[in-house]
Amino acid sequence: MRLTCEPLSIPDGTGDLSVHDDQGRVACTLWTHVARWQCKDAELAIQVIAPEAIVLPTPEASEPAPGALARLTQALLGSGGLLLLRNPAVAFGPQRIAFAQGVRLFAIADAADEACWDAMLSLGQPVYGVRGTIACACRTTHPGAVISALAYGTFTCEEALAVSVLDESRQGVKWTLPVEADTAVIVRDGFEAGRLRGVSGEWQDRGSEGYVRLVMRSAHGAAWTQPRFIAPVVSKGGGCA
Repeated sequence: MRLTCEPLSIPDGTGDLSVHDDQGRVACTLWTHVARWQCKDAELAIQVIAPEAIVLPTPEASEPAPGALARLTQALLGSGGLLLLRNPAVAFGPQRIAFAQGVRLFAIADAADEACWDAMLSLGQPVYGVRGTIACACRTTHPGAVISALAYGTFTCEEALAVSVLDESRQGVKWTLPVEADTAVIVRDGFEAGRLRGVSGEWQDRGSEGYVRLVMRSAHGAAWTQPRFIAPVVSKGGGCA
């Protein structure tokens, strides 16, 4: 079943993150905590998402930002909680984003955040982007199923454009949209390896991409898929189909 939520709509503080089904009904709720940690070298805008409440450490103004993130990720071990960094570009930037190792989710509010996401992915780190409405396919409405989707990147981000079909395999990815759109294929270092226009398309892996993610833009909306890490292969062809 298709479940949706909007983590970035939650203001500072502790509360519930509602997860909705296709009929707009609340299917389940997640616990979430949003805060700004003023560190020695940067301000961290963080959000923790979990199946249930977690006791979190408190910020220390004398602590560098990487150390603060390390304490947070350590506190979440075994809890099922996920750490979302809401300001990757402001806190670190692409050149220092490796210091955010261990963070599972990045907000991608703008091109600068997206550059940080691509920089982290190019280091081989499994980080997933969050923007707009999160849409995931879950077998149950249990909070743990939604957390699992967020943890393993089995979701898309939507802003007035839903992805009708996303078929990923070891060979590539196929997609279908409800309206015509431009789909950019993004690979290692944020390089645009291909672009297609239409309601559907296909990308066949070459084996040299490092990772593949899609950005779809229509006249009235946009959608982002999560990265697929690509194992190097010997191939005679590949690319857009």
